[in-house]
Amino acid sequence: MSSFTPKQGQYLAFIHSYTQVHGLPPAEADLQRYFRVSPPSVHQMIITLAERGLISREPGMARSIRISLPVEQLPQLGNKGADSTPSAPPSFETSYPMITSWVTTRGSIEIGQDDNSRSMVRVLDEGGMAWEGKTAYMTLDALFADLEANLSKLEL
Repeated sequence: MSSFTPKQGQYLAFIHSYTQVHGLPPAEADLQRYFRVSPPSVHQMIITLAERGLISREPGMARSIRISLPVEQLPQLGNKGADSTPSAPPSFETSYPMITSWVTTRGSIEIGQDDNSRSMVRVLDEGGMAWEGKTAYMTLDALFADLEANLSKLEL
């Protein structure tokens, strides 16, 4: 029986499950999205799994990953240990209910710099500009927090 870490087991289980559902192996980008890791992290895991003989693949050929173990030796996908991938973050709708409400019922939001505006974020309704944010934010998290707070005031 081949030995692998819990994290390696989850990668193997994902590769197997993805292949069963989609009829072809996952691309490294699919693994990246599922495990929420960087492209180099996924690529290194694929190399490690191949070096340990747990998968086979053709370098340079897309979607060529094949599990080298009997299915019975694979763990269940999602049966994660303490050192595995954290659970999914809350949805955008849960994190930003005012922004969600605005864009689904009242108007639109523009984010980004352009030559026609001095602000980084603009809230628009059918009458035009309803609110403008700051000219710059340290992070997108700060931008969204400011936007959410000010939309709360507009909704009153």
